[in-house]
This record gives sequence, structure tokens and C-alpha cells, in this order.
Amino acid sequence: MCSRFSLPLPTHVSKTAKRTAPASSLLLTVLAMALAVMTLGCGLCDPAPIIDSISPMSATAGGSQFLLTVKGKDFERGARVSWNGSFRGTTFLSHQELVASIPATDIAQAGTALVVVVNPPSGPVISGGFGVGAGRWCEAKTSNGVTFTINP
Repeated sequence: MCSRFSLPLPTHVSKTAKRTAPASSLLLTVLAMALAVMTLGCGLCDPAPIIDSISPMSATAGGSQFLLTVKGKDFERGARVSWNGSFRGTTFLSHQELVASIPATDIAQAGTALVVVVNPPSGPVISGGFGVGAGRWCEAKTSNGVTFTINP
């Protein structure tokens, strides 16, 4: 989203401006500049997350619960790990790393599990100017799938 894009705002106001401009005018100028910075680069939704690796990549059937580390890119706060279509308790560590709690019941039988990351919906993003109501929400994005193996 646009929160990753920023430009420096002026941190000072000249003495002349302080003497000649009313405070309300200065406030409006600063607010307009902040709005302009927030909308630059907007209109685009965050990219879909990408899983590069999971660890561990396998477990033995009948084993105990474990923590699954998912590494990749473009993970957002609120991203969740899905295990065979069901969300698991997920901790956001960074935009490149998540940790999910996998219960023992998920590895009770030999087979495979599909692991994906789902970023939450985001927004509103500005999609056409400064007008009120110009924002729209971005849909949730799903990553590529990675197979986890449950050995007999």
C-alpha cells in the first residue's frame, strides 16, 4: 500500500511565513501537503505474497504440534497461514517471515498439506484524485502454494 511510499515534509516554517500567514492558512497548507504525500503512488493494491520456503518441510505422521516458519516476501500485518484451506494461528514477524502453529491433529495421517499465505484486504487506496469517496478497498491476496509432506 501507500504507507511504504513517503516523501519528506518540510520540518520548519520560515519566520516570514509565521508573521504574514494566519495559523489557519499554515495548517491548511500542511494538511494539503500531507494529503498529497499520502496519495502519491496510490491506486495500486499490495502485491500478492510469495512463499519462498517453509521449515520444517515435513513431519512424521502421529507427531506432536509444531511451529511452521514461512519465509518469502510481501507478507502484510494480519497475514494468515492456511493449512489445507484452514487458517492456523499465525504470528507476523516481518514482511518476509511468518510463524504458524500447526496442531498435532494436522499431521495425524500420512499425506501432504498445502500451505499458503493470505494477506488481509487493505485500503482504502486513492484511485483517481483527492475527492472524497475516491478510495476503494483491495481484496485479500493469496500466495503460491507449497506442499508440506507428512511421512508414514
